Amino acid sequence: MRFNLFYPMVLLLGLSLVFLFRPPTDEDLNFFGFAESNETTVNYNYPVVIDQLLVRPGQSVKEGEALLKVSRRKAKETLTDQTFRIAELRAEENLWRQRKQSEMQETAWKSSDDLSRINEDIISLRKELAYKKSLAAGLESITVTAADYQPIEDKITTLELEKARKQEAAQLKRESLRQELNLGKNPYAEQILRLEAEMEFEEEQKVQPFIVKAPSDGIVGNIDVREAEHVQSYATLLSFYEPHSSIVRGYVHEDQTAKVAFGDLLQVYSLKTEGRTYAGQVVGLGSRIVEIPNRLRKLPDFKTYGREVIVEISPENLFLQKEKVGIRREPTER
Repeated sequence: MRFNLFYPMVLLLGLSLVFLFRPPTDEDLNFFGFAESNETTVNYNYPVVIDQLLVRPGQSVKEGEALLKVSRRKAKETLTDQTFRIAELRAEENLWRQRKQSEMQETAWKSSDDLSRINEDIISLRKELAYKKSLAAGLESITVTAADYQPIEDKITTLELEKARKQEAAQLKRESLRQELNLGKNPYAEQILRLEAEMEFEEEQKVQPFIVKAPSDGIVGNIDVREAEHVQSYATLLSFYEPHSSIVRGYVHEDQTAKVAFGDLLQVYSLKTEGRTYAGQVVGLGSRIVEIPNRLRKLPDFKTYGREVIVEISPENLFLQKEKVGIRREPTER
């Protein structure tokens, strides 16, 4: 009689799956995470040129150690734009001056026309008055008094007053326009002076070398630039890591989320080196259930879901960057 191994194998596989996917109890809380350091990216809010690379990826450096030599370069386009803007302002200033000079000329012509008209009216009235007086002088039978000439004399007086007012108004207008043509009244002069001062400063600052230094002890990550490269504003030059991870990011199974709380004390242990265990404390919890990353699943091909857990450990540890680690409940004394 032959023994069929099929059924025992199916039973064994079923028991294995049950063991793998059963929710852990409070006593055997155990899940995976990875060591994660704070990463700093170096960039600037202005364009730079990489003059020299002084480090390589993965190199350990001390606080203040030189990483890169770079130069701040003012974009030629910016200087060209300022030159063009100054030229535009000067053209606008010339047009403004021409308009003001034309306005002054028009004011002078209008004043001259008005005064000529008034003078003609005054001369005409004076002639009329003289003519009437000459006629009266030859009439002995008719007595002519000063009141008879008063209306004409009043018109002459009114015109003389109007002439004086117009002369005064024209003089004030011409004086106002002359003042506007002075530098203090010029609406473009201040803008031109400001742009010229900015250009002078930017010419002095067009090439400004400086050294990028390590903000603390750590490890150089990716270097995203090459020597002699022109780098745009805000582009990352390199990344920088702390020497050891002080944060572990793990994912607890969704059926066990109620067993982990903020402030809980857990153990973080190496999956490669026996006995390498560090005390940790929960300092952050995810706000939703997410898919657990493949790397942190018991069976990578089977999707599982859980809650993100952030555990803080001492920076004086020997975990590598992104090293996969285990996380478990600290054993309680019985």
